[in-house]
Amino acid sequence: MVNIKIMEGVYSETKVQEIGTMNTIRRHTVVDYYQCVQLDEDTVSVQILDMDGVPLPLKQNVPLDEFLKRFTYESKTPKTPSQLAADRHVAMAEEHVERRELGSAEYEYLKALKAEQEHVRAKFGLGKVWLETGEVEKAANIFAQLARQENMMEPENKHFFNDLGRQLRSLKLYDQAIEFYEKARTMMGAEDEHLLFNLARAAYESGDQARAMDYLEQALALNPDLEPALTLKAALEKGEPAPPA
Repeated sequence: MVNIKIMEGVYSETKVQEIGTMNTIRRHTVVDYYQCVQLDEDTVSVQILDMDGVPLPLKQNVPLDEFLKRFTYESKTPKTPSQLAADRHVAMAEEHVERRELGSAEYEYLKALKAEQEHVRAKFGLGKVWLETGEVEKAANIFAQLARQENMMEPENKHFFNDLGRQLRSLKLYDQAIEFYEKARTMMGAEDEHLLFNLARAAYESGDQARAMDYLEQALALNPDLEPALTLKAALEKGEPAPPA
């Protein structure tokens, strides 16, 4: 048998649990994290981390072949115990959101932010919960914080760009939306017609028509057939309100 050496560190194990009985059974995914150390060529010691990412006293020895089937090394995005704890709270919050349990979702998002103050998913999710519960000022504040956060510009958060910009515009935080889109534009390193259109829309809604037209012309230079940009340009030229997003 070939000797296999695992990397010492934090590993995850994903399980599907069933809650309820008969027709009320619901399945949900649980991710647990463990501190793992290989003891010898056949055995790995696993020590589960608590909700705050701290190892619990109980250790378990797992045969190596079983360990390789059950556990995944967090190698793509190495994280600290507090980051792993925040991820766990966010996952629980998102399940509460799906069940429309917004109070419980808010609690878990806040727990995530206690572990990691600049956790992007936690802040974004919490802002959306506050919008739904009518706490608009709190939502506006947290979205504005996100727009200024340096880690918001990291590649793994790219899928939040349009959603965050849209939320900022819906709250009439046009200056923050434009500042955020400009940061994203710099980070991307190449012009993007959709990002330029979003800048144009934010500028138009803020009342800066000249700036909006400048962004639109840049977007249409890249893609003359970009329908939303053509529609917005026509509205601008006629002095009409911006079409619905």
